[in-house]
Amino acid sequence: MSQRRYYPEFETFRNLAEGYDLVPVYRRLVSDSLTPVTAFHKLDAGRCACLAESVTGGEKVGRYSFLATHPFLEIEAWDRRVIVNSYTGVSASGAPLLETRQCISDNPLGELRKRLERLRVRTLPELPPFCGGAVGYVGYDVVRYYERLPNPPPDDRNIPDLSFGFYDRMVIFDHVTKSLIVVALAHVNRPGWTLEDAYSDACRRIDEVVDQLTNNPCELEPFDIFIETEPCLEYSSNFTREQFEEAVRKCIRYIEAGDIFQVVISQRLEVPLQAHPFEVYRALRVINPSPFMFYVRSPSVTLVGSSPEILVRVVNRHATTRPLAGTRPRGRTEEEDRRLAEELLADPKERAEHVMLVDL
Repeated sequence: MSQRRYYPEFETFRNLAEGYDLVPVYRRLVSDSLTPVTAFHKLDAGRCACLAESVTGGEKVGRYSFLATHPFLEIEAWDRRVIVNSYTGVSASGAPLLETRQCISDNPLGELRKRLERLRVRTLPELPPFCGGAVGYVGYDVVRYYERLPNPPPDDRNIPDLSFGFYDRMVIFDHVTKSLIVVALAHVNRPGWTLEDAYSDACRRIDEVVDQLTNNPCELEPFDIFIETEPCLEYSSNFTREQFEEAVRKCIRYIEAGDIFQVVISQRLEVPLQAHPFEVYRALRVINPSPFMFYVRSPSVTLVGSSPEILVRVVNRHATTRPLAGTRPRGRTEEEDRRLAEELLADPKERAEHVMLVDL
């Protein structure tokens, strides 16, 4: 058995901990026997989990893949009702033990922000930019926390307005160095703990993950996938064609009256499905490999997605948004650039999308 080595060493960790609540501790391993999908399957035990991968240009794998399970805190909000689950341990059967608290808040997003502000995380330059923290989603109806809007339509899905898991263990694949980084955030300010306790606990949690990756079976089965054929599943929409066309005409009337200047009519498509959501993700990463692929499971809902673009990215208070609508790829020559620009300027739809995004 090879010798285990944890980074940073304890004396360095002691110096890094000053002024912070969470400090990364990690082991770096060889990853040639695992993939992000098999590793996720070995670690996943239900409830909350997340996996994020990246493929650029449909063929080039991004440098990092991130996965995590078993958050130490969960927060969800339905309208003004906020539910917070705190992890307190493990039962004899191995199930997580949770302490649940509920409150009514005029600003549930503020409740999320307060908990984030209590967790000052030390960053290490040798680690990827994300080593643990809050993963989840914020729904469109969160705007109602800030703006007075008419009554929303009836809730026929019972999905939270926001849902986040706070993860203090992360498995990171570095596809450039062919290594696997197992990170645990040490809780340096936990009541009754010394720094030695926090460091030892982080090392223990790292070893627990490595043991699961080494010894847990992986029973994922291969399945047929048909890329070049049309899907045979029948789907249903919450609009008929006539209803959708009438909604478009109604939006045009609102625009002409000056009540709105842009709008998106959402259409929900549903299909009966027997597959597990993770099988859907596995198929999607083959059919539509994209720069931003994600599988996020919360207590109430599972999100599976594959997006080509950044909505918003914030790094060190610097925000980036990079939409693709109303754009073209750069040409290989100045002449090709000019031709693509002329195409954009001559296309009313592309010009309208560009103006819409600038207005936003």
